[in-house]
Amino acid sequence: MLTFTETARSLAREKKKPVYLEMSPIIECCFALRESPTVRFGEPKDKSLYQLSSIEGVSVYVPHDLPDIPLKINVRSIMGWKRLFVEGWQLA
Repeated sequence: MLTFTETARSLAREKKKPVYLEMSPIIECCFALRESPTVRFGEPKDKSLYQLSSIEGVSVYVPHDLPDIPLKINVRSIMGWKRLFVEGWQLA
Protein backbone atom coordinates (compact mmCIF):
# COMPACT_ATOMS: atom_id res chain seq x y z
CA MET A 1 0.00 0.00 0.00
CA LEU A 2 1.44 3.36 -1.05
CA THR A 3 0.43 6.63 0.63
CA PHE A 4 1.66 10.23 0.81
CA THR A 5 2.37 12.48 3.77
CA GLU A 6 0.54 15.79 3.62
CA THR A 7 3.74 17.69 2.70
CA ALA A 8 4.60 15.18 -0.05
CA ARG A 9 1.09 15.38 -1.48
CA SER A 10 1.27 19.19 -1.47
CA LEU A 11 4.67 19.18 -3.22
CA ALA A 12 3.43 16.73 -5.87
CA ARG A 13 0.35 18.85 -6.56
CA GLU A 14 2.51 21.98 -6.71
CA LYS A 15 4.76 20.42 -9.39
CA LYS A 16 1.67 19.49 -11.48
CA LYS A 17 3.43 16.37 -12.82
CA PRO A 18 2.85 12.68 -12.23
CA VAL A 19 5.18 10.79 -9.91
CA TYR A 20 6.87 7.46 -10.55
CA LEU A 21 8.94 5.08 -8.46
CA GLU A 22 12.14 3.94 -10.12
CA MET A 23 13.13 0.53 -8.80
CA SER A 24 16.78 -0.08 -7.96
CA PRO A 25 18.46 -3.16 -9.44
CA ILE A 26 18.59 -6.33 -7.37
CA ILE A 27 22.04 -6.97 -5.93
CA GLU A 28 22.82 -10.67 -5.63
CA CYS A 29 25.46 -11.74 -3.15
CA CYS A 30 24.63 -14.31 -0.49
CA PHE A 31 21.02 -13.19 -0.83
CA ALA A 32 19.00 -10.81 -3.00
CA LEU A 33 19.06 -7.19 -1.88
CA ARG A 34 17.27 -4.19 -3.36
CA GLU A 35 17.57 -0.59 -2.19
CA SER A 36 14.59 1.71 -1.78
CA PRO A 37 12.99 2.98 -5.00
CA THR A 38 13.74 6.53 -6.09
CA VAL A 39 10.74 8.86 -6.40
CA ARG A 40 10.83 11.02 -9.53
CA PHE A 41 8.55 13.56 -11.17
CA GLY A 42 7.33 12.98 -14.72
CA GLU A 43 6.65 9.79 -16.64
CA PRO A 44 8.83 6.67 -16.74
CA LYS A 45 10.65 5.77 -19.96
CA ASP A 46 9.02 2.34 -20.23
CA LYS A 47 5.39 2.71 -19.14
CA SER A 48 4.74 -1.00 -19.75
CA LEU A 49 6.56 -1.72 -16.45
CA TYR A 50 4.10 0.43 -14.49
CA GLN A 51 0.46 0.79 -13.61
CA LEU A 52 -0.89 4.35 -13.55
CA SER A 53 -2.89 4.94 -10.36
CA SER A 54 -4.41 7.92 -8.61
CA ILE A 55 -3.25 7.89 -5.00
CA GLU A 56 -4.72 10.58 -2.78
CA GLY A 57 -5.34 12.75 -5.84
CA VAL A 58 -1.82 12.37 -7.26
CA SER A 59 -1.12 10.46 -10.51
CA VAL A 60 1.47 7.80 -9.67
CA TYR A 61 3.16 5.26 -11.94
CA VAL A 62 3.54 2.24 -9.67
CA PRO A 63 6.03 -0.46 -10.76
CA HIS A 64 4.47 -3.89 -11.26
CA ASP A 65 7.26 -5.40 -9.11
CA LEU A 66 6.73 -3.06 -6.13
CA PRO A 67 6.20 -5.28 -3.06
CA ASP A 68 2.79 -5.09 -1.41
CA ILE A 69 4.01 -3.57 1.86
CA PRO A 70 3.03 -0.31 3.59
CA LEU A 71 5.14 2.46 2.03
CA LYS A 72 4.82 6.20 2.45
CA ILE A 73 6.15 8.95 0.18
CA ASN A 74 7.57 11.81 2.22
CA VAL A 75 9.62 14.99 1.64
CA ARG A 76 13.27 15.52 2.49
CA SER A 77 14.64 19.05 2.38
CA ILE A 78 18.36 19.75 2.06
CA MET A 79 19.42 23.41 1.92
CA GLY A 80 15.97 24.40 0.69
CA TRP A 81 15.91 21.79 -2.08
CA LYS A 82 12.92 19.46 -1.61
CA ARG A 83 12.73 15.92 -2.91
CA LEU A 84 10.41 13.00 -2.41
CA PHE A 85 11.57 9.71 -0.92
CA VAL A 86 10.08 6.38 0.18
CA GLU A 87 9.66 5.56 3.88
CA GLY A 88 9.16 2.02 5.14
CA TRP A 89 11.41 0.15 2.69
CA GLN A 90 13.15 -2.92 4.13
CA LEU A 91 16.43 -4.07 2.63
CA ALA A 92 15.92 -7.72 3.56
